[in-house]
Amino acid sequence: MARHDPQMNVRIPENLLNEVKKEAGDQRRTMTAQINLIIEEWLDSKKQQDAKA
Repeated sequence: MARHDPQMNVRIPENLLNEVKKEAGDQRRTMTAQINLIIEEWLDSKKQQDAKA
């Protein structure tokens, strides 16, 4: 992740934000890295499900 990568703002419920913060800390990742990982895993899972259909 570099400074030239696009940025975006999102609104999420406070309880979800707290869960992401905790998980990122537990995994020794930044929140950005944790959110990117979650999205990448979700997209990979979706691709696998679509391939089975």
